[in-house]
Amino acid sequence: MRLQKAWPAVMAVLGAVGLAGLLALMFTPLSRSLACWLAGRDWSSMDAAARSAAVGQVRLAVVQAVAGVGAGIALIYTARSYRLSRRGQVTDRFTKALERLSSDEPYVCIGGVLALEQIVQDAPEQGWHAARVLNAFVQHHTQPAGAPGGLASVQLPEEPDEMVQEALRALTTPGSRRRKGSWPPVDLAGRHLAKACLLEADLRGALLKGAALRGAVLCRARLDGADLTDADLVRADLSDARGLTVEQVLAARALRDCVLPEPVRSDPTVVERVGRGE
Repeated sequence: MRLQKAWPAVMAVLGAVGLAGLLALMFTPLSRSLACWLAGRDWSSMDAAARSAAVGQVRLAVVQAVAGVGAGIALIYTARSYRLSRRGQVTDRFTKALERLSSDEPYVCIGGVLALEQIVQDAPEQGWHAARVLNAFVQHHTQPAGAPGGLASVQLPEEPDEMVQEALRALTTPGSRRRKGSWPPVDLAGRHLAKACLLEADLRGALLKGAALRGAVLCRARLDGADLTDADLVRADLSDARGLTVEQVLAARALRDCVLPEPVRSDPTVVERVGRGE
């Protein structure tokens, strides 16, 4: 492992030594031989001054070539050093954001969410990791969706905490998901998210099985391929939701007073089920 890390530096040193050796050889009789070879048959007809000028031109060309190669090596090494430095800075920022998320103070946690969001903007390749952290944060700070009427449901909060809501926004904002080519599916299965604000949220492929979304706002949300099996959508606002199908809606556990987009709400099966107060 150490040899692998040191290999680029070793190669750079060997390259520099090789170029320096080549440059030194050009100021030996080797340069005259090279000039003679390049001149070919014209060498024999040259006088002393012309031969001296030809040797000087060869040396100048070699010096310029060595300088160009050396500059290229230096540029590559500088770029590599920059990438390593930048990676270290991103890692340090990520670590500090995690420390904020573990705080007991809500405003500090919100600062951690905003820090992760900024990291994704500056370093899109960290989007996958940031999304996993935010998803775990939401799951940790929300409760399981209790059975309606059970003892657990009495203790459930009426709406998500401000820090949870901020994490949901950062996790489902369309801008962040477009910025990364790969983004893990949002996993909110079985979580209590009553009255959560998911306005224009990107929930494509989201895992919402068994989630309690009573009174949640999902206006203009993207729900292509989202799993709504056994989800509680009572009084949820899904107006103008995109990618929502009749099959997804019928898979939900409860639809009473749920606002659905056209043409889903006009489907006879959906109309019948909503009419029964389910």
